[in-house]
This record gives sequence, structure tokens and C-alpha cells, in this order.
Amino acid sequence: MTATPRSYLEPLNLRGRISAPQPKGLPLVNLGFNELPYGPSPKVAAAIAQATAQVASYGTPLCDGLRDRLAQANGLDADRIICGNGSEELLDVIARNFVRPGDEVLISAYGYIQFQMVAARQGATLVKAPETDFTTNVDALLGAVTAQTRLVFLANPNNPTGTVLPLSELARLVEGMPPHVVVVLDLAYGEFTGLDHCADVHALADNRKNVIVTRTFSKAYGLAGLRCGWAHAPLAMMPSLYAARGMGSVNRLAQAAATAALADMEVVKARVAEIVSERDRVAAALAGIGIAALPSGTNFLLVRVDGRGAEAAEALVVHFFEDAGIIVSRTREAGLEDWLRFSLGTPDQNDLLLRSAQSFMGRLG
Repeated sequence: MTATPRSYLEPLNLRGRISAPQPKGLPLVNLGFNELPYGPSPKVAAAIAQATAQVASYGTPLCDGLRDRLAQANGLDADRIICGNGSEELLDVIARNFVRPGDEVLISAYGYIQFQMVAARQGATLVKAPETDFTTNVDALLGAVTAQTRLVFLANPNNPTGTVLPLSELARLVEGMPPHVVVVLDLAYGEFTGLDHCADVHALADNRKNVIVTRTFSKAYGLAGLRCGWAHAPLAMMPSLYAARGMGSVNRLAQAAATAALADMEVVKARVAEIVSERDRVAAALAGIGIAALPSGTNFLLVRVDGRGAEAAEALVVHFFEDAGIIVSRTREAGLEDWLRFSLGTPDQNDLLLRSAQSFMGRLG
């Protein structure tokens, strides 16, 4: 377990990406941001086009229509839903409500880097609990709680590892957490583990006064460029969450697109199913040539070259770019130096990645 106090001015060790020109003049395939490789569905495109004619007017400040649709789709109370400019805004809003300088924010060792940034902005002490096999260890988290702990952030599935805790372990975490600690369960990638999993997590949070679930339209819904997220939180928290959120922070286009996406779930489900199928196919193919992937419940894979270290990982990052124009993400966090991460693209894009990986391994010997 490590405790790290941070100034908000202190730089964080962010993942680097290649920004040089592609040496062969190839078109770039950006698999470094965990985005979906598809354009908007016809319903979403039509909703955006219709909303464009009204951009002289603000969107609804409280996202009333979108919250109603989210409540219907997820079996929740609309009054317990708050929308934000991506779920990242809501993570900040939550921290501003519950954390003051010197308080402790607890995360898993390889937790989402935004959790660290949120803690730094609040002048909090970041505490990292050790993991087991790159997966959150509930006993380690519970054992790290002190009187100064105010927030626990847990992404499940996790970013950047992709690993998933079963519901029984999430239940053990929230049941063992003292009431002075707020637990935030981030489901940014939940759809890729399954909508039933998402529903179970909301049910777990529904009758608890200190559990918040965050979601996003950036991943499974393919709306990363419009920035729309939401949270399911206890009713008593809502006034203070709204007080800390930007007024009208979800723009008109984002609200229209997100609402339309919820009315187009067959398209969403089909795209998620293709990504999950491609995830399994690509992981198996890479394993066959000596590149191991962690088990993933997301739309990305964290991989490393078997028996090699950080130099091989860096060489593979560069090779993907120079050989095929593929951009992937380095993972430079302590303990993950041997790994790199990429999101699953279309089948053609994934085939390109596999061919490039095969040529790299052939050169590596």
C-alpha cells in the first residue's frame, strides 16, 4: 500500500503517444483512446442534425429528457440521476463534494489515471492498495481505509488493465466500507462485460447512502466526441452534486445524441457484440505468436511480449506506428512498464494489427 500526497501543480506520469509523421505516409488508425470504431447510427445522426438547427439555444440545464430516458432504460429513479460533461466531470464533482486537502482518496494500484488526477486537484493524499494478478483486491482496499479516507474510486471493468471483479466482490467491498467513506463504482466499460452486470451494480448501489455509480456514452455508445456521462447517486447527495456541477454542462447536441442512442439499443448491442467477439479473436491470435493479453471485460486489451520487458513493449509501440500506421497507448505507470494497450477496431483494422504484430515477432526472433 502506498500513500502519495500531491500538489495540484505536480505533474502526473501520463501515458505518451507517438506524434511524429507516419514514415510511409500511411493513413493513421488510432487505437490509443479506447474509442469505438463506428460512426453514429442513423437515429443518432438524425438527432444530431435536428439539434444542430437549435444550437443558438442552450440545452436543458438539468437534462430532463435524457434523465427520464436513462431512468426508463435502467429501471432507476430519474431524480437520482445527474448528467455531466462526460463521466470525468462527475468524478470531479463528487470529489469536490467529499474531499478536502489532506483527506485520503483510495484506489486500486492500477486504477484509472483520472482518479489520481481528481485526487491531485483536491490536494488529497492518494492511497493505492495492492492488486492480485492485476486485479483489484477487495481485502487490500478494505484494509487501507483509515479515519481520513473520504472516497474510494473503483473502475470495474478497470482501465488500463481491463480486469473485472465479480459482483460478489463488489458487494463485499460496499458492505465492508464504513459509512464515512463514499464508494464510486465507475462502469465506463460496463456494457462490454454485459448489461446484466450493469443492472446488478445499480441494484447493489440502490439502497445504500454512500455508493455512487458512474456511466458514460463515450465507450459502448460511440459518442466520445460529444462528452456525455451520468451518475446514479443517493437522493440526499443530489443538491450538492448539482451545486458543484457546471450549469448546462451537457450541450444540446450531446443530449440529443445520447437520448437517440438509448432508443437505438439494438445497434448498440450489435456493436458491443462485435467488439467482444473481436476482443476474444485478437487475444487468442496474439497468444499464438507470443504476445499475452490480460483477461478483459472492456473494448481494449493490455498486452506484453512474453518473456520480454519494457524495451520490447516500447519497440512494439513504435513498430505498430511505423509499419502499419497504428497508434496504441504506452502504459508507463509503475508496474506496467512491460505492457501496452490498444482498443479493438473494426475486423479489418484488427487484421492489420495482427499482421503487424506477426511481422514484429518474426523480426524479434
